[in-house]
Amino acid sequence: MAKRESQGLQIALILFVMITVVLAVTTFVFFRKAEQMAGEVAAAKKAETIAKDAAGQENFFNQYLRHIVGAKTLTEAELNVIVPSVEGDEEMAAVHASYKQDIATYGEGLPQQKLNYRELPGIILQQIRKLNTANTNLNADNQMLIAERDQVKAQSVVEIDTARKGQEVATADLATERETFNTDRAAITAERDKEFANYKTAIGEKTTLVAARDTTIKDRDTAIKSLDLTVTKQKETITELRDEPFEAPDGRIAWVNQASRTVWVNLGMADGLRRQTTFSVYDHDAMNVVPSAGGKAGNEEEVSKRKVDDRKGMIEITRVIDQHLAEARIVSDYTADPILPGDQVFSPAWKPGRKVRFALVGFMDLDGDGRSDRDLVRNIITMGGGQIDAEVHDDGATEGELSANTRYLVRGDDPDGSDAALLTAHTNILGKAKDQGIQEIKLLALLGMMGYKAEVRTVGLGKNADPLQFKAEPAEGRARTSSGNVSDVFKERNPPQRKSGGSAY
Repeated sequence: MAKRESQGLQIALILFVMITVVLAVTTFVFFRKAEQMAGEVAAAKKAETIAKDAAGQENFFNQYLRHIVGAKTLTEAELNVIVPSVEGDEEMAAVHASYKQDIATYGEGLPQQKLNYRELPGIILQQIRKLNTANTNLNADNQMLIAERDQVKAQSVVEIDTARKGQEVATADLATERETFNTDRAAITAERDKEFANYKTAIGEKTTLVAARDTTIKDRDTAIKSLDLTVTKQKETITELRDEPFEAPDGRIAWVNQASRTVWVNLGMADGLRRQTTFSVYDHDAMNVVPSAGGKAGNEEEVSKRKVDDRKGMIEITRVIDQHLAEARIVSDYTADPILPGDQVFSPAWKPGRKVRFALVGFMDLDGDGRSDRDLVRNIITMGGGQIDAEVHDDGATEGELSANTRYLVRGDDPDGSDAALLTAHTNILGKAKDQGIQEIKLLALLGMMGYKAEVRTVGLGKNADPLQFKAEPAEGRARTSSGNVSDVFKERNPPQRKSGGSAY
């Protein structure tokens, strides 16, 4: 039983081995066949791809050829895809180059849809017809121009013949005129030579006269310079004679009463002294109060300021007592240096027995209120014994005339130049004063040496009060306005206008 089972296993094993070998052989055969088939499939796909590429390229060539012959018009985008393939083929590249050359030669100006061989013959035929028409027109125009040329040529022949005849006549006339001209020229030349000889003679005479005139002019220039020098010296002499030294003061203090603020001076009716004349008082041995004429303005101001500072006080004549005696009140003095008998009195506006003459120019404001005090200045000078010869008013009008007897040109503030007439008048009187040697003096310096003391500004009360001094000022930047009806009691009242003083001339 066991033996049979062993034989069965052997048989089964043998069968299994045989089956395994058969399967292995079959598998190997089928594997080799599969590899062969895979190679054939890959070769077939590659051939298919090549065939498709070739078919696509042929299709591009076909589309390009159809485009250039006009069977189908490609867009610009389609041409951008197809043309690179066409240019990659040698034969098609030659066709493309020839097409481009033909289009450039025969298709200039054609629209995109007509750039093909089918449209070119018609376009070329149209151009040929246009050229033939133009040629025909040109031939007609040429024939017309030839006819006109022949007509002009014939007319020119006639005109040339006429001109030739005219030239012959002109030549004959020219010969006649030239002969006449030569005759006249000879006569004119002879006359010119004669006139030139006369001219040279006249020139010689004029040269002699010019030399004599130059000598006369030089002599006159020398005389003028000599006269100018004489005038300058005479002006200096007049100034020296007119500028009295301080060693001869206007007067002296005779007696002093400090308790009653009164002094007496040795001047009176015989000297032409009048009430309200003011004087500056200087020490009994003070010298050279009067500023010298002819100096610079700056030096005069310094001298005037120094002399005003050196004065001991100021007095005003209140009563003329006798021929050489007058009473005066002390306007101002200094406690440390009181006025004493023997002190000298001086005023540039007053001289014993004669009037000192003045001229006024410039804006004169004594109290700083911005309004002109010219009337007050005029009154101060005239009350002090002076006389005003000329002045330039604030509106530019000039009154009076300067003269050799005018002693001082009293100068206020110069104009700012906004008024041309005022500036011109101001400049003119300054120039005249300089030419005549009239000494300039500042207004404040003059008043200081005259002993004038400016009034202290006060606010008056009572019925004579000035309402403008009590007028309320509006807030800065705002104008005050009335809010309703106001009683007559509070209405604005204006004082009567002060009339200007009379002329001082």
